[in-house]
Amino acid sequence: MSPVTQHTKINRDFIIYCLIGISGLVVDFGSFFILHTIFESTQILNFVSSTLGLTSNFFLNAHYNFKVKDNLLKRYLNYYVVGLVGIMFSNLILFIFATKLGYNIYIVKLFALGIVTVSQYTFNKFVTFKEAADDKVTDN
Repeated sequence: MSPVTQHTKINRDFIIYCLIGISGLVVDFGSFFILHTIFESTQILNFVSSTLGLTSNFFLNAHYNFKVKDNLLKRYLNYYVVGLVGIMFSNLILFIFATKLGYNIYIVKLFALGIVTVSQYTFNKFVTFKEAADDKVTDN
């Protein structure tokens, strides 16, 4: 595959990943907003809302972006571990900027989601869905 074709494919995959991520953002941020009235702990709230967004994103990415049907449990667990690292990182960002420094919790949450999205895409593209990405290259 030529470097231009490979670059275009990576851009396409990232765009689809981001579009799917928008739906996950709606699930995550929507549940975060709704559950904020129930949970006192920002960290528990963030964990629950992020888990809902991650799960939604995994199934959409597996089906529409990376087109995988094999090893879904293994892939989900790997995807979820990557997600947990993202959750811990976003919890840290929320703790520092919202809890300690007093910035708006929703703006901080959006900022954390942006940073985590790029990191998670990179790992998931080249590790979680690697075999599927390799299969897609040979199918072209």
